Order: sequence, then structure tokens, then C-alpha cells
Amino acid sequence: MKTLIELGLVEEKILDRVIECPSCGKIHVSTRFKCPSCGSINMVRTEIIQHITCGFVDTKLKFIRRLKGGGEELICPNCKIALREEGIDYRILGEIFECIDCGRRADRPRIEFKCRNCLHEFDITTAKYRAVYMYRTTDYGIKLLQSGNLIRNLILLSLTSKGFRVERNATLKGISGVNHRFDIIVRSGKSLIGVDYRPVSSAESQITDLLAHIAKFMDFPGIKYIYVTDSSSESVRKVASSQGVNLVSGKSITEILSQILELVKRFREEEKT
Repeated sequence: MKTLIELGLVEEKILDRVIECPSCGKIHVSTRFKCPSCGSINMVRTEIIQHITCGFVDTKLKFIRRLKGGGEELICPNCKIALREEGIDYRILGEIFECIDCGRRADRPRIEFKCRNCLHEFDITTAKYRAVYMYRTTDYGIKLLQSGNLIRNLILLSLTSKGFRVERNATLKGISGVNHRFDIIVRSGKSLIGVDYRPVSSAESQITDLLAHIAKFMDFPGIKYIYVTDSSSESVRKVASSQGVNLVSGKSITEILSQILELVKRFREEEKT
């Protein structure tokens, strides 16, 4: 992926960031609000309420809850009168965190994490904040994909990285005297290996295109020939096999490149024997 980005074929953008366990590297992490005093996880956010009628002020947790008509009403613990309507007989002054276990109140809790994979506990000072990336093919990359040049370039890079001598867009004269162009020519000793890539198309047009390339191949009796496409039908494979053409196709570019390398290596070994 790094190579594709450097070549301008793919662009990288940060989509999100996730907490990663510093111990095992997993992102299955639980976030916990803990009491700064006793360390309890029963630290909840609550409202600060002032009962205007009697002037009593405390957190909502301290007001008595009573069921009424399928709902719930709050009772002032000071004067025992039910709160009716916000802004009329009571008002909310703000919010605060309160520990249910020890009663400690704080503007913010202590934030800690627990890995659900290895159970390691850690805080924000040791947590790893990992970026999650999204990748998009650039306009330049799309253009290369549609033209087939991206795959041709990858085939070329794959062969050169293995030490093969290759030529791109090579023109050779056949026994008929006609010049033919090959996407890639691999020179292995005295032998030549021609490689052509064609993007996937309908079975009918693919056979027509393959027959045209077979005619080119037959103009070079001594050449090895590899016809590469993204996918191929049974009829296309039968035509290629009957004419001695090495057909390469696969579900991924990795599979296609692997097949091409194996064929070229085999041709080179056959030349030695």
C-alpha cells in the first residue's frame, strides 16, 4: 500500500482513531469513569438541583424518587414537597460527577481503560491512540486501472524485481515481415517471452481479442507467449489451450503475478535442459 501511495495511485486519509491496549495491541477496550477518591467505577454524571420553594440545593441523586402515574417524580429531601416544573419551583444549576459508593463529587472522573482481551488496565498516559485509515483510488489511479496500464506496470515491476531483463512496449518483426507490439518482452538467454495484458471483457469480445493475439503469436514460432486477463471463461481457456497460448487469470493481482512468475521461471528452466 505504501508503494501505491508513493506512486500517486492511492490516497490515504485518517478516518478515525481508536484506543489500543499497550500490552497486547488489541482494540477491544472498555472505557471506565472512576472515582478520583476511592477508585470505584460507580461514578455517574448527575444534575445539581435547587428547590426554589425551600432553597435546598443538592444533586439529583439525593432527591427522593417516587412512582406516580406510570412515571417518576422527585421529592425534595428537605421539605418533602414534590418537584413540579423546571423554572417554576425548581431549577437545574449544572452537572457534576458523583460517586455512588463514597459520595465524592468532581467536575470530571478519572478516565481509565480495561482491555477485554488480556484484562490489562491502563490510563490515557499509557494508552495507544491508533489511527484508522481509509484509502481511495486517485483519479490518476482510476485512469491507469481503466487503461490496464496499472496492471502492466505491476507485472513489469514484479519481473524486474526477480532479476529478469524486460522491455516495455517492445516491437518485434515476425516471420511475415509485419511488426507486432508486445506489452512486455522478457529476455531469458536466447529465448523471448511475450506478455500481453487485456482488461476483462465479455466472453465473445475476449475470444475475438484472444484470436487476434494468437495470430500475432503464430508469427513468432520460437517465442513463448503469455496472455493475461483479469478473468476468463471456459471457452476462452479452451481456445488458448488449443493454440498453445499460456493463459493467466486470477481473482487478485497477487494471484496473477504469481502465475506469471512461475511461468517465466519454468520457461527459463526448460531452456537450460
